Amino acid sequence: MTLTVEQRVLVHLWDTPLGDNPWEGRSELTQAGVSQAVGIARKHLPRTLKKLRDKNHIHEETRHVPGAKQRCRVYNLSPSGREAAGELVSEIHNRVVKADGEMTTVQALHNHSTNLLDLLRNIDSTGTYRLPVEGQLETPKQLDGRDLPLDYRLGIYDNIVRSAWADGVVTKDEQSMLDDMAMYLGLEPSETEDIEKRVREESVGTDVENTSLYKQMLEVAWQDGEVDDSEQAMLDTLASMLGLESARNVQLDWVCERLDDRLKGYYSAMEAAWQDGKVSDDEENMLQNMRNALSITDSEHKTILGVARAKLN
Repeated sequence: MTLTVEQRVLVHLWDTPLGDNPWEGRSELTQAGVSQAVGIARKHLPRTLKKLRDKNHIHEETRHVPGAKQRCRVYNLSPSGREAAGELVSEIHNRVVKADGEMTTVQALHNHSTNLLDLLRNIDSTGTYRLPVEGQLETPKQLDGRDLPLDYRLGIYDNIVRSAWADGVVTKDEQSMLDDMAMYLGLEPSETEDIEKRVREESVGTDVENTSLYKQMLEVAWQDGEVDDSEQAMLDTLASMLGLESARNVQLDWVCERLDDRLKGYYSAMEAAWQDGKVSDDEENMLQNMRNALSITDSEHKTILGVARAKLN
């Protein structure tokens, strides 16, 4: 039931209409409300909202929100956005899950008293719906590089600085990379300067250590469920700085390790189909049947296809 941040925003806005009153807004439709509902840090939301605006999927208005001292910006779906969200919700509704030992659909479990995203959070990686414990509300976990423990962030930065100084000099590109990393990890200059001073004349990391460091940054970059172009560029620059020629395979293996059983089965079939470098009509029909049987979304299919083809290269 993995959805991208963009898909989660569409589902939330579909499930939370703006209302008929042209002056009143809902707190759930402000940036704070949307980020809370979809489970990401608020500072990451504008990037997703911009993507949806570029696709003409959302409108934004300034309205009075109960409890707010000033008028707030609220978001709602445009006609094309409601169409896209409706198709996504229909696809989700048709997914088959297990509940109380019986096979059923998400739509059969969904009712007006339950938010669709909240319902999906109660479906585990095996496709089993588990009723929430009475009195226990599960709130979406908001993850962000700055939310990680300070010692962990300092440890990552320490390792990056050691790698940058491995050849005894830090280039302009490497220094720019260090600055970007410090900002991404939410570190202040007073915290980074001591580290840079301490490791300036030392530290040559082994390939194993560099791979471990690269995976640490993958963990940070993938916390919101996707890696955008700027984060991928950051990872590529880090791999180049570390001299990690195997970075692409490391990233592919890392993604594969996090696939659930449903997607692992589809990946195995996809990998076999691409073994000779092309997919026959019979193989494509077989893969299409698997997508239908396992409720593989277009987004999931593209991810698996990209991994399978990249492995061949």
